[in-house]
Amino acid sequence: MEHIFKKKYGQNFIRDQKLLEAIVVGSGISGDSFVIEIGAGAGALSEVLAQKAKAVISFEIDTDLKEHLQNIEKNYNNLKFVFEDFMKVDILKYTGGRPFCVVANLPYYITTAIISKLIDYLPQSMTIMVQKEVADRISAPPKTSAYGAMSVICQSVASVKTLINVPRSFFYPVPDVDSCVLHFDFYGNKIEKEFVDFLHICFAAKRKTLVNNLTNGFGIKKNDAENLLIELEINKNARAEELSAKEFKKLFEMAKELKN
Repeated sequence: MEHIFKKKYGQNFIRDQKLLEAIVVGSGISGDSFVIEIGAGAGALSEVLAQKAKAVISFEIDTDLKEHLQNIEKNYNNLKFVFEDFMKVDILKYTGGRPFCVVANLPYYITTAIISKLIDYLPQSMTIMVQKEVADRISAPPKTSAYGAMSVICQSVASVKTLINVPRSFFYPVPDVDSCVLHFDFYGNKIEKEFVDFLHICFAAKRKTLVNNLTNGFGIKKNDAENLLIELEINKNARAEELSAKEFKKLFEMAKELKN
């Protein structure tokens, strides 16, 4: 396939069949699974998914790939390519409310935005290839430098594990970074926008104490913020990176009551 790769879409295609098969096996999908893929690229992963799942809907923004992908689609009655910007799509239009799984090599330039959107739609599971640095942030445990708001957001709605570390040489053209495949098993709970905003406030200045961030960003008194942490048996001088996702949820509920 001849294709002019577009940097604006972050196009780097996987060229290793064994890796593609390992991603699909690691996703845990079966013949009953309805799968959403974001960023079809050359359709290599799409084909492996179609051979395993009940149905696959794959989104691709680059219409220059349309002819090539439609030729692949002809070989599978359970595979549908949709040539739209995924960020502008209402997923329910295509799922009809059915449970679905996500398996995708995400475009790196918009990874965080895609993950945030998918979380709102509560898939059953999500198996995604992302930049290694992003994977480290998402899966980071508390008390590590990579731990931040995105870590807590993802870990509040799903158990997250690393499946495969992928060297940059597995892609064409070769990107400047290594990659990682993450697997999310979702708990089934929605995440409130207010909670997401709260987390961004807590991590706004990582070098400052959590009390300081709550006082400056959430609008509660320093003494009240300290008392909240004491009640949760957390050191009043703790920084945001020291709290687990569960502790943040408790803190949010208590801080919200205090503010109201």
